[in-house]
Amino acid sequence: MKKLLKVIAWLLSSVVLIVLLLVLLIPILVDPNDYKDKISDYVEQKTGRTLTIEGDIDLALSLPLSLSLELGHVELSNTKGFKDKYIARIQHASLHVALMPLLTEKRLDIGEVRLSDLELNLVKNKQGRENWGSLSDDKKTNSDQLNAYEEIKPDTSSNTVIIPALRLAGLNIKDATINWTDEQSGHHLSLSKSNVTISELVENRPFELTFNTHIKSNTEQVEGELSITSSSIISLKEQMFQFSKTQVSLNLTGDKLPSGTNKTLFLGDIHFNGQAQKLEINNIQLTSYDILFKGDIYAEQLDSDPTFKGQIAIDSFSPRELAKTLGNHVPKMQDAQALSTADAQFNFNGDKNSVTFNALNAHLDDTSLNGIFSIKNFKQPFYQFDLSLNELNLDNYAAHDADTETVEAAIANPIEKQASVEPKKQSPKIVDDQKSTLLPIFPIDTLRQLNMSGQLVIAQLTTGNITMSNVTLVLRGNNGLVQIAPLKANLYGGHINLNADIDVRNEIPQLTITNELKNVQIGDLLLATKGNKSFTGAGNIFAKISTQGNDQEQLIQHANGHANIFITDGHIKALDILSTLRQAQALYNGTPAPSDEENKNTQFSELKGTVNIKNGVLSNNDLESISPIMQVTGKGTVDFPKEYIDYTLSVQLLNSLKIDSKTKSSDLTSKKIPYTIKGNFSDIAQKVDMNKVFKKEVKKKIADKINEKLEEKFGDKFKNFLKF
Repeated sequence: MKKLLKVIAWLLSSVVLIVLLLVLLIPILVDPNDYKDKISDYVEQKTGRTLTIEGDIDLALSLPLSLSLELGHVELSNTKGFKDKYIARIQHASLHVALMPLLTEKRLDIGEVRLSDLELNLVKNKQGRENWGSLSDDKKTNSDQLNAYEEIKPDTSSNTVIIPALRLAGLNIKDATINWTDEQSGHHLSLSKSNVTISELVENRPFELTFNTHIKSNTEQVEGELSITSSSIISLKEQMFQFSKTQVSLNLTGDKLPSGTNKTLFLGDIHFNGQAQKLEINNIQLTSYDILFKGDIYAEQLDSDPTFKGQIAIDSFSPRELAKTLGNHVPKMQDAQALSTADAQFNFNGDKNSVTFNALNAHLDDTSLNGIFSIKNFKQPFYQFDLSLNELNLDNYAAHDADTETVEAAIANPIEKQASVEPKKQSPKIVDDQKSTLLPIFPIDTLRQLNMSGQLVIAQLTTGNITMSNVTLVLRGNNGLVQIAPLKANLYGGHINLNADIDVRNEIPQLTITNELKNVQIGDLLLATKGNKSFTGAGNIFAKISTQGNDQEQLIQHANGHANIFITDGHIKALDILSTLRQAQALYNGTPAPSDEENKNTQFSELKGTVNIKNGVLSNNDLESISPIMQVTGKGTVDFPKEYIDYTLSVQLLNSLKIDSKTKSSDLTSKKIPYTIKGNFSDIAQKVDMNKVFKKEVKKKIADKINEKLEEKFGDKFKNFLKF
């Protein structure tokens, strides 16, 4: 036993002696600077780049079996074909490694690592080649590389890879610079004055990480400061990386930035599991331009077929103030409080080809949005949605301009009425066939790329002062063909059913609309849009119109189609047939005209007809209106491109005008009275041709006067001499 102990003691003493000899002799006998050229040759052989070690290499061994290494100025040259002299260089580096824990405990103990003035120049040249690629050996041919790869065979001797535990006393990188240049795009990005510090790093124990740098981009013309802090834990053996309480702060300035500056702050907990390939980012708080995003993100299968999910909430903010901050002009709107508040929250899930947003709940002012929205195939996106709104008043967001008077408003004003007076000579509007300078209606490029299918339900929708309820809008899009199929809604006591195709697959957009109104109260509709009830009745209208163009004038000029009209129990205030007849009678009889204070309008129990539309001109030949007082037929044209109307009515009274005790005159029943409506939209005149109506009466009165004179002079011989 004693002999064994002696042997063991001798062996231990020998080991200690050897270690002491190594510590004392290696720094004396081995000068690593003698191997600079061999190291450079080896690097050039493997990478095709030149490694230049200008400073001294200081190598030292110390007890208990520790290795220290210090390097001075070192450069790694760039590969051929790139302008910069070197791809990387460093002014000073120091490293201390304890070897005994590695030999006895399989633990890698590293002292504080120090790097100063590190510089990396990463470049993609105009041919698309990257200077950090092919570091293995630039001199090898493709066939040589292929043969080398074929010779590599997996080592099946062991199923596990033993990774030593890590202990790092600290990391200090000072004044590092990273330059990235893309010569194809001209983009240059630099990270300068970069500093990285890591406190004592021991596996499965928390350590502190800090990073700060100065960012500058010539393309975006911005620069600023980026800083990162985190309380971290890592485990190389289990490939677990946790960055808790991570804070990323980015402060940028630049002329291209809205308002010239932006501060972005990220807070969150980041967890990565390398073995399971899972990533979790929890307790996210991201603030940018005063908008706060909160949420959690989860991702799996990152190395093969990644999937992700999570939830996001956007705190309440003011879109109006955000637009101002972003440098966008916000016009005065109809509702001064429009764009005051907005918020949103939703869940999401997806993979590398698609994403779905569900449990969507968003608000804009008084409007609430709920539903689901998805995007499939990011390369050629296909959008699907099923959304609902409680109410949406688009008029609140329309630009406010009290001085603007539209053509529609002019048409809706009471029409100037003339009796037995020719309308002013007017010329139809001249239509300019040259290319229009009006703003385009359809965003052609966007619509050509739009592929979608979805439904939008709105409890109440207001647009153009028209209010609809229970609105259902079905939209489809397929590479330039957008379909509204259909739009259904309740509208002023009735219903609307509209289908539309917008086809932008060719150079000129094509538009086809089929619209059906059932029992819609036209008076209420006009009151909402024009501010008066110049036309009332329950309207049943079917119209099918096709046109082409990309502005209002073009769409009107090329409109073609037809419409069927059937309206019951209504009146037309702008068409004062009875009033005009009374004035014409009074003028003919030489009696005072009826008072203008009378409630003048044209009532009807039924109004129907068909309309043909050709190049924006509406023509009608079978208008028919029936009322207790009169029956009206009509024909004529309405030329929208020229804004001109030329229409003739034939009025037949069913009873004498005495029926309403408004006038005392001859009976006009059974007579067809011509009634014309003619003029520019802004100056329409109405006229009754009473000469034709009273032609016989005029001749009879003339004959009576002549007979009276003849009878006075010649007696009864010439009584009733002239007869008609």
